[in-house]
Amino acid sequence: MRPPLSIAFGSGRAGVGKSTLVANLAVALQRQGYRCLLWDANISAPTLHTLFGVDPLLRAADAYFGRVQPEEVPLELRPGLWLFAERATSSPEAEQLLARHFQKLLQRIAQRLRPDVVLLDLPAGWSELVYLGCSTAAMNCLVLGDDIGSVLDAYGFLKALSAQPEALTVQLIVTNVVDSSDAAEIAQKLNTVAARFLGRRFPLLGEVPYDPAHRAALLQQRPLVEHLPTAPAAQAYQRLAMALIQALQRTHAPRASQTA
Repeated sequence: MRPPLSIAFGSGRAGVGKSTLVANLAVALQRQGYRCLLWDANISAPTLHTLFGVDPLLRAADAYFGRVQPEEVPLELRPGLWLFAERATSSPEAEQLLARHFQKLLQRIAQRLRPDVVLLDLPAGWSELVYLGCSTAAMNCLVLGDDIGSVLDAYGFLKALSAQPEALTVQLIVTNVVDSSDAAEIAQKLNTVAARFLGRRFPLLGEVPYDPAHRAALLQQRPLVEHLPTAPAAQAYQRLAMALIQALQRTHAPRASQTA
């Protein structure tokens, strides 16, 4: 069995639209015929289930606390799209347990579901769990907003990541922007600081524009790419999914289409 391609999504702080991005990318990838597993590893504030309007009976914590088998937890949201949901907790024990069992959980679920891609929605900021997710993933994306505070927090994330012994690569996704020029300017500000103090620059994968259609989609508890696929942000998610697909195609080809 081919291992799935894991893509980790981190952020310097909460509130930059990371989970909304991940949910929409998952649906866009599923519509392209990729079997996709969404893993909500944002243990202190999991929200992916609310974006799909579901309330799973079983959560990841039930697996790593040993109450159920890991294979029992994933919920099929769409044909070929599963959610490994989490239960909110502030317990350090829970995060330590998840970090300890992370690799085993991923392996067992992948063996059962055989996804082409796993999208990891990591906690905001930097932690052992975030490091583990990034070091496991074949591709890392750092999500940041359009304000200076978000840029500073994103730099803090990159500083922590660059201090690790592995040469982890990261691509930037900027949300809530006016247009692509706005995103490029924000990425340039971050890279100016990163180049000076970290000796590295980080490529911009893409951007998501500010779009009031997000509100209606959230109220309907549906990803925007389903609720209003012609909305500017929905089209941006689809472009970003295509950028991810280009990376997928280097190592993976989609199995038989699972769209319905």
